[in-house]
Amino acid sequence: MGDVQTRNRALGTWGLRMMIGLLSFQLAMFKLFIDGLEWNMQWFEKLRVWFPDWVLRATNIYAAVFELVGGALLILGLKRDWGLYMILSVLVVVTFGHGMEAAGWDIQQAVFRMAMVVALLLLPAEWDVLRLDTLLARNTGNKG
Repeated sequence: MGDVQTRNRALGTWGLRMMIGLLSFQLAMFKLFIDGLEWNMQWFEKLRVWFPDWVLRATNIYAAVFELVGGALLILGLKRDWGLYMILSVLVVVTFGHGMEAAGWDIQQAVFRMAMVVALLLLPAEWDVLRLDTLLARNTGNKG
């Protein structure tokens, strides 16, 4: 394997990880600190027909916190797969909720985010070397 191919793999996986990490982290920042959970709860109001208020509030908090933590993990390059699992779980919840809200909803953003998450899960983790995990493992002598 040539140096260019190795560099392209590393930069490609880093770029995917940064895109989904930053997008998720920024969405969570708006949900938690800028717009607030109560503002975000307005979307959940449409689902009260199907679910009790406490389920919707818990789901609202879950989605925001998992996006924040998952996004931060991806940006930092720590526990990459755990961050991807967190964001994937939020995307499943969002897809379910939008499906309950309307039969034909605009899935453009969800598909874009899902494509990045799935690509990172399917690509070999060894290609994603520009991570803090890899640097820490190298310094401690462990395989990363």
